Amino acid sequence: MKRKSIIALLFGLFFATIGFASTTNTINASNDYPVVFVNGLTGWGRGEDGNNLYWGGTETDLVSDLNTEAPADQPNALEGTVSPFSSNYDRAVELYYYIKGGTVDYGKVHSEKYGHARYGRTFPGIYPKWDSTNKVHLLGHSMGGQTVRELDTLLRNGSPEEVQATGADTSSLFQGGKDWVNSVVTVAAPSNGTPTATDVGNLKVVRNLLYTGAIMGVKVPKIVISNDYKLDQWGLTRQQGQSTLSYLKSAVNSKVWKTTDNSLYDLTTKGANAINARTDLAPDEHYFTYSGLASKPDSLGHYRPISTMNSVDVVGSAFIGSHGNDPRWWPNDGEVPVISAQYPLNQQATRDDGAPDNQTGIWQYNDPQQGWDHKDFILADPDQAASLKQPMISFYSDIIQKLHSLN
Repeated sequence: MKRKSIIALLFGLFFATIGFASTTNTINASNDYPVVFVNGLTGWGRGEDGNNLYWGGTETDLVSDLNTEAPADQPNALEGTVSPFSSNYDRAVELYYYIKGGTVDYGKVHSEKYGHARYGRTFPGIYPKWDSTNKVHLLGHSMGGQTVRELDTLLRNGSPEEVQATGADTSSLFQGGKDWVNSVVTVAAPSNGTPTATDVGNLKVVRNLLYTGAIMGVKVPKIVISNDYKLDQWGLTRQQGQSTLSYLKSAVNSKVWKTTDNSLYDLTTKGANAINARTDLAPDEHYFTYSGLASKPDSLGHYRPISTMNSVDVVGSAFIGSHGNDPRWWPNDGEVPVISAQYPLNQQATRDDGAPDNQTGIWQYNDPQQGWDHKDFILADPDQAASLKQPMISFYSDIIQKLHSLN
């Protein structure tokens, strides 16, 4: 593959914008638990890029749309913001404290194993009353789908390693036993990895891409939306008065990229399989997945991007659509193969339309949304955002109504 194509492919992968829309509380709801929306790779928080939102781009505010007619004290949707580049394990820990509140504790064993600080930022909590009575639904787009699965398992199972190492000083999260989640939903998530990360995204190229992509943001597609990488545990905190250039050089040279405790590794097949092996399904929780399909077969059976594919992902879609010898992995949304987005291949699954919504302990997957690419799910493709605004609002409204109908 030519250098230019590889760079374009990496731009697509690392702009993995990752979604929801407007609804009212279901009239005959069985629960009113909020849905926490979690960003994926390169994701950013509200206000970090002006009026460009992770959930809705510049077209709309999807989270606010969802809450238009919801009671102020019981929102339909909450926005959970975690690091754009941390590993899913670290992001899951961050998400716990972002929702519940408190100072992030990555764990003594984990932090010493990978060589970063044990403690991170302190959050006030977006839902401090979160517990077994006041549960949540977790929904993640793209890499955010892996993150919510990590958190779901940690809440229930904890970390025996951390308990053994720190005893009474163990974080509440790592103590486990928390039946705090009603459902887990993944949208366009690379649950089994993606070829663009496995076979193209070597760490040195990625570091340089992040560096040049941030500095040259006005000349190339925006790869790094915010200069807040949220990698404080790695000593990467922008100091007062530090120039953007100096900060980005520190980011490129950070030791995070020399370990497997980062986002890039988790998106590879090997990294995703490791997540699949350490996560499991609770017998009393609901699990749903959604995917997109924005490619079609050519005369050779390989999958090529359709005409409405966002321009950043065109090369990546063609790469995925002809990579390897297993044609099941060729249909894709531009960044993630459909087979990877449907469910973790080592865990139980069934078609959503072949099982009652209230079924628990098994992934229920849907047919891919025809014509929707990876960025469409968060209205991040400016060429498609206006026409897809209402369909996306309906899409996420239906999901929230479905989740609120669950026992």
